[in-house]
Amino acid sequence: MNRSNMTDRLWGTRFYTEGASLQLPRKVPMRVEPKSYFALERTYLSWMGMAITLGGVSSALVGFSGDTKKDETKLISSWTIDVITCIYTPVAILMMCYALFTYEARSSFLRKKHMGFVDDRFGPTMLAALVLVTLITVFCIALWDFLM
Repeated sequence: MNRSNMTDRLWGTRFYTEGASLQLPRKVPMRVEPKSYFALERTYLSWMGMAITLGGVSSALVGFSGDTKKDETKLISSWTIDVITCIYTPVAILMMCYALFTYEARSSFLRKKHMGFVDDRFGPTMLAALVLVTLITVFCIALWDFLM
């Protein structure tokens, strides 16, 4: 599958979006408002901020891990903290990659003045589900370690 087919399938075009075949082609190039660029950057920075927060929490947890055995003064062991860090870090990196991919694809649409379908139903839903699964997994691991 070449890049244009993948982009068409992800972002939608006349071939992959319902009702788009009924639209007439534009004779005049589309005018892109400056607020579109600012909204795109604001969305990108919002996603990056969330990914950096998640990565910051992950790296801050490393500082709390001490020796490898469970200490009576700590609630959870350093092994659990290391596992939590190993779970959160790839999620943060994946979120950064998604933000960059989305920003690049949408800015390409704006630069070329294409009429793009920029509603993304798949990406944010999958990232939210991934974060939810990660939080449930971390909770279960920490609870198991606390009770053992």
